[in-house]
Amino acid sequence: MKLTYFNSAVLVALSFLLFTACEEKLPTEFGNSNVYFSSITSIMTFKGLDTLNLDKIKAEADTVYNITSVYRSGVVDNLEEITVSIAIDSAYLDSVITASQNALPTQMTNLMTAYKNSKALGGSYFSIPDKVIIPQGDRRVTVPILIKRSRLKLYDNAKFNYNTADLASTTVPKDKKLVLPIKITATTSQPILQKQNRYYFQILKIGNLK
Repeated sequence: MKLTYFNSAVLVALSFLLFTACEEKLPTEFGNSNVYFSSITSIMTFKGLDTLNLDKIKAEADTVYNITSVYRSGVVDNLEEITVSIAIDSAYLDSVITASQNALPTQMTNLMTAYKNSKALGGSYFSIPDKVIIPQGDRRVTVPILIKRSRLKLYDNAKFNYNTADLASTTVPKDKKLVLPIKITATTSQPILQKQNRYYFQILKIGNLK
């Protein structure tokens, strides 16, 4: 009987020590510490415009959209400052769109299906900072996307417009988008979560210019 009590006491002591050790390590070891875009896509919808509205757009200044952010995950005991490098990634999306044109149905990825009829935009349409900083103690930082005054090009972009027959058709998909693609390219510490290292700001227009 005494041996049984002794064994029980040993087990309790070992359990306590193990729990204490785990509790001490939890803040630095729990969860995966990665950097990634908190959302993968956002969409903005434009409607067909008349001449008066087009004149207003011509007079607009550059417009900044704060619609996505870079996020850090994982439980750590000290959220250090992280510098995240980002870049316009239109070349990659261009390659996806090109590949989708002749791909077999079984070869189509979700990205190819989503953007087959779309167009990737480059630096003449929008800009982003080369780097953003997640401050010490914080988990995220907003990425400002600046659409330039040439925003009028978005409305009058040939790829963006449907012809009269397309608009009247019930079978032609109305899924043409102009897409502003961004990629996380590097960080100063935590690894990049590869499945969420790209972000797509989609612009969808309903109807054509009048």
